[in-house]
Amino acid sequence: MRRLLLFAVLGLAALIGCDTAALETESQVVVEAYLEAGEPMDSVRLTRTARASAEYTPERTAVQGADVQVQRLNDSGGVAATVPYTETDSTDGLYIPETPATVKSQATYRLQATPPEGPVVTAETTVPAPVEAVRTQNDTTTYPDPDDENSDPPQFELTVRPGPSALERQNVYVLTSRSLLELQSISASPPDSVAGRLLTPFYLEQYDADSDTLASFRVNSSGLLNEANFTSNDDGTVSITLPWLAVAFYGPNQVRASVVDNNLYDFLRTQSAQQMSLAPGEIPNVDEDIENGTGIFGSFAEASGKVLIRPPNLTGDDIPLRP
Repeated sequence: MRRLLLFAVLGLAALIGCDTAALETESQVVVEAYLEAGEPMDSVRLTRTARASAEYTPERTAVQGADVQVQRLNDSGGVAATVPYTETDSTDGLYIPETPATVKSQATYRLQATPPEGPVVTAETTVPAPVEAVRTQNDTTTYPDPDDENSDPPQFELTVRPGPSALERQNVYVLTSRSLLELQSISASPPDSVAGRLLTPFYLEQYDADSDTLASFRVNSSGLLNEANFTSNDDGTVSITLPWLAVAFYGPNQVRASVVDNNLYDFLRTQSAQQMSLAPGEIPNVDEDIENGTGIFGSFAEASGKVLIRPPNLTGDDIPLRP
């Protein structure tokens, strides 16, 4: 499920642990599904909530044998097209489209899932307008030298042309960086060897060779960022500068700027509030729009670019600079 890797800030296990509905005796169906404008429809995962004292894993709580479909609605709210889903043989509770279908931007989609037991679970999302990558700057740059306070290399910049927002607010983005190195083929190592040459200083301090894998640091996402956080240009484009803190690995990285729909916006906004230091009893529930269930059915549009980050004081072939 490629979309699960995109939003590294998402965590449905956290949602289950904090939503008071999860403490009820009767379990709920948990939905996890994302639609990307202009891309093929992705998978839908269905699980059930677990008691607060029980271990929550998608495999143990999978909802099997459900009737799942995604409907594209017309302007009057009727059904314009229906894509049926079928459960995969490899993963319990994971459903994929029976026939290929492309997600249309600015269209409204309804998810309808009928489990073997319980009511029909429904949710709707309106897909944002497409985002076009116009240009990039500083595609190859050097990470700041932590030993030199005057080190100020140019930062990677992605300029995008967002479509008009159909919502009563400005566009809201999630910025994600993903290392393109083949990290699965690199074994865990002490900081003075492979990890020490690949990870940037902030992430190297957090890396524990005994408990972490390099792949677990691959994807890093920002919180919600309003369009006002970026540079608006006279031609209608928006220039987004990649902060150094978002870069975990030297070498090739892919940078994505994703405009999110209302469902993802509400989910991430309230999830962020849960992670603040609040007194017991003051932690809010995650704001989600699932009828007869919980979870997330959201959509987004994105543009991306690639950057090569060189380590400071690079000598020889210290790191692999290609994917």
